[in-house]
Amino acid sequence: MNDIAAALALDAIATHRRERTAAALELLDAGHTPPPGDKALPLAYALAYHRLEGAENAARHSDTTALDWYRNTAGFSLTRLVRTSRLGPRIVVAPNEDEMIRGPHSDTPYYVLGPDTTRAAEPLAALTDEAFDQIAATGLDALVEAHATVICLTGRRRPYQTLRSFAITRLPATVFTDHTGDGAVLGRDLVHEAAHNWLNDALAALRVTFPDEETYFSPWRGTERPAYGFVHACFAFPLTMIYAARILADSSGPEHAALADHVHQQRAQLAAAQDGFTRALKLVTDHGLRERLGTVFQHARSL
Repeated sequence: MNDIAAALALDAIATHRRERTAAALELLDAGHTPPPGDKALPLAYALAYHRLEGAENAARHSDTTALDWYRNTAGFSLTRLVRTSRLGPRIVVAPNEDEMIRGPHSDTPYYVLGPDTTRAAEPLAALTDEAFDQIAATGLDALVEAHATVICLTGRRRPYQTLRSFAITRLPATVFTDHTGDGAVLGRDLVHEAAHNWLNDALAALRVTFPDEETYFSPWRGTERPAYGFVHACFAFPLTMIYAARILADSSGPEHAALADHVHQQRAQLAAAQDGFTRALKLVTDHGLRERLGTVFQHARSL
């Protein structure tokens, strides 16, 4: 399995997502089912979990009005946020910091789509379109198409500042990320978080778990990390390196410098992670997934 696109084409994920979406919709609004076909499923999957998270948060705060909205109105109402793109229907939002919530299941503040959510301003929507163009040029568009359908832009940073990006298991197919105003850099971070979402779905679909007591040294964090987090890093960072390497020749100026620096850094990080990754990969009990993870890591190391 030498082709990255083939390594990322895992049918079990679509089956898992359809089952999870159906279960979520049954809880929210009995009798409703996921849309037919594969194209509409990623966004339906993401929105079902935003509704679940919003409903749980409303119930926790005894907000019956919000609970009713998430159960009975959100399914139709949230469609007003959808915009078309070359990667299919997307929702792009840019919440203010005071709109982020801190739930009991996450130490990191995150955002849940709700009745007051509005689309991101047009320049930010255009920035994501530019990022999608860059991603498509690398052949990683199917990854982002399926696993980054709701994009929350959490703030603008200067190029020399640390960019925050993350995904959480409770909101699959959703990506949270800062940006610098550069489409190529945003594309890299969308690939990174889409990779985390892909792996979360793959592990769940194939029922792969990691023992809590197994830890590995992470060169990205400079400390020991549980196997779950370490394997995630050994999948997501190689994909960002592949992305950056594939568009490097067509970039220039500060954008080129940022991408070249990323490739340089990741080359060293992956070399440092190699031994740990080889050992951690043995914990992946599904042979096909183990092969896919190995393919992505070793391809990046060959660049």
